[in-house]
Amino acid sequence: MATSGSNASSSKSKLPLTKDQVVTGFNELRQQQRMMASRISEVEMDMKEHDLVIDVLKGVDPSRKCFRLVGGVLVERSVNVVLPGLVSNREKMKEFVSSLKTSLENKGKEINQFRETHGIQIKGDEAKDDKEVESSSKGGERQANILANV
Repeated sequence: MATSGSNASSSKSKLPLTKDQVVTGFNELRQQQRMMASRISEVEMDMKEHDLVIDVLKGVDPSRKCFRLVGGVLVERSVNVVLPGLVSNREKMKEFVSSLKTSLENKGKEINQFRETHGIQIKGDEAKDDKEVESSSKGGERQANILANV
């Protein structure tokens, strides 16, 4: 059964895509890339929060009680129990962010390959190219930006 499913998907990929299918596919890839970038920033913010808590707890007596939110439940523990768990969680988040960044780079390459394969041009890119040609044709002309307090 698994072979028939893969044959169907390979036959679909050989058919030429319509403009709407290309646009939809490109937009889906970009949405996936945005979601990855958003997830990276979310995890990085959590890492910063962990860093703040770890720094505070390092300067506290290890036998002092502290509270930790576990699955929506506030649990009382001692610092010497909570601190190693926080450090471990932070390291796992660091590894996760690293793998997400690798996935994000791969998704970017996939998007660029999709653009080249289907000849997609983004309107902003065309305007940028026109401005570059325009600015290079001016040659030695240069505008001075002046900021003055009166």
